[in-house]
Amino acid sequence: MTQHTSRHDLWIIAAGYLAAVYVGKLSPIIPILQKQLDLNLAQAGLALSLVQAAGMLFALCLGSFSEKVGLKQCFIAGLVILGCASLSGVFISSLFSLFFFRFFEGIGFLLITLTAPAILKRICDPQKMNVKMGIWGSYMGLGVGIAMLSIPLLLQYFSWQHIWFGLGLLCLGFAAIVQVLLHLPHTHSTQTSSLSFLSVVKMTLRHAPVVCLAIIFAAYTSQWLTVIGFLPSIYLNAKIDFQVAGILTALVSISNIAGTLAAGGLLHHGITAKKLIITGFLTMCTMCFVMFVFNQYLPFPIQYLSVIIFSAVGGLIPATVFAITLNYAPHPNAIAASVGLVLQISAFGQFILPPLSGMLVSYTHNWSNIVWITTALSLLGIGAVWQLFKAHPLKIQ
Repeated sequence: MTQHTSRHDLWIIAAGYLAAVYVGKLSPIIPILQKQLDLNLAQAGLALSLVQAAGMLFALCLGSFSEKVGLKQCFIAGLVILGCASLSGVFISSLFSLFFFRFFEGIGFLLITLTAPAILKRICDPQKMNVKMGIWGSYMGLGVGIAMLSIPLLLQYFSWQHIWFGLGLLCLGFAAIVQVLLHLPHTHSTQTSSLSFLSVVKMTLRHAPVVCLAIIFAAYTSQWLTVIGFLPSIYLNAKIDFQVAGILTALVSISNIAGTLAAGGLLHHGITAKKLIITGFLTMCTMCFVMFVFNQYLPFPIQYLSVIIFSAVGGLIPATVFAITLNYAPHPNAIAASVGLVLQISAFGQFILPPLSGMLVSYTHNWSNIVWITTALSLLGIGAVWQLFKAHPLKIQ
């Protein structure tokens, strides 16, 4: 592997960050869309989560199919789809059109996030894989944070349609760069070529460790996206200025990077994946109680610090899951399929949790009830961790 080739992993990781911007780009303009399109909280929650619908339906199949079609081709197709869907955002004038284009953005986001780990596996130095996966694992936190930090500032000068148009052009530019620069090494073998699409799907679905990892990741992402996605609305409900709310939420999202980067380094130095994931879930559960149950008794700086800790320490989970998924895959050519199953179950949770949370808050008129959802998810994640490492101890890193 040449130094020139290894540098290209930065373009892959950066494209993941850009794709995650699309997940977060809607949250800052939810208050605007509520006025323009007359959205209620449940519809806003559905719009937030609809980007995950493609993953919920197709992630495993696309992950299996991408190895046959080509990882690079699928990765570039994801960028092109994201770009075109965002460019078309200028035509959004109704709830239906918002949902329609949000769904297609989800297809692009899915293609990027399920092929990127397999591409990184091909082009990165094996000794640096845990560190690289730690960096990759920060894509959601950094991308969503960039969206929430920059979009409220840009809205002072541009409409949200202009911002989405610019993001579309940026995606198409990334697609052109990756097309020219990225050259994947060939890994053909008799065993690999004999694997059919259906055999990869069946092999992945029947592989218990990957199913456990999918449940763990879903328990993390569902509560993280729910809390982060509704923070601007929670802050506005507390009479905090719109722009200040966006900045505060962005910093919470960006703090997630601390955990993801730390996870890569800690795995590299021998800390077990089990300890890292359980630490993440216990911390998220505790901080949710501080945020939502004891918020009336604590000053705002303490509440805000709890949200930062929730996101930062929770960041240990995604980097660890992505790193060990590469090792738990049932076959070298089932890596993208394994990531696909992890993303599919995760996307299901991210699809249903925000609208359900919005309905719960609308019905009870109390934001603190979100804590019961996040607590249940943390307990589910911890249970899946115990089952995974009890049944498959030889895979512990």
